[in-house]
Amino acid sequence: MIKKFTYIVLFVIGFTNQVFSQTCGPSCPACSGSTDGSLIPVKSLSLQGMFIPNGEEENGIVNLRYGAFEWLDLGVGYTFKSEKIIWNARLQAFKQNEDTWKPGLIIGTGSIRTGSSDQSIYANLLKTVAFSENFETSFSLGMATLSSDLEKVYGIGNVSLVFYDKITAYVNFDGISFHEGIAWNINDWLSAGMLLVESKDFAITAKITKPLFKAE
Repeated sequence: MIKKFTYIVLFVIGFTNQVFSQTCGPSCPACSGSTDGSLIPVKSLSLQGMFIPNGEEENGIVNLRYGAFEWLDLGVGYTFKSEKIIWNARLQAFKQNEDTWKPGLIIGTGSIRTGSSDQSIYANLLKTVAFSENFETSFSLGMATLSSDLEKVYGIGNVSLVFYDKITAYVNFDGISFHEGIAWNINDWLSAGMLLVESKDFAITAKITKPLFKAE
């Protein structure tokens, strides 16, 4: 089963390397803080960054997020070169049930375009399936629209393979194009990775997440 899923993802990555795209997505680890779009821990700060050496309109994105509640995180982002500020908010309408096929639902706003950094509004269904202690896969599927043009609606999605809770290989779909990447959880508070933005521009990602208060 694991081998079959691995072959499928490798095929998708190989295919999408030939596709040129314009946008990133709410499942981008730099834009959202996680590969599946889930919220950051409550009462924690998360700083995410993405460096794109050959980016035409942007060569860097940074996001600062705060886990206000278990069901809400808030943040602000900045895009280098294009010099735009993006507001981020994600609300968890309901949690997924890991013992059944019931997914979770995230409703949010933020940037899901690396080429123009348009403020967007989206809704995402999330589901994680564990096949063993060392392997699980997560899926997200949803719809998004631009806050500047609500008539434009498009589909978004993500498939992630997680190995040993350390290595995540993922493919994002933003309704127009695909984005492929890999992330490594170095420890409990630091992760780093590589990403193909627009399936052609190499990028480096990093994330630091720390609780603001010590556990009692």
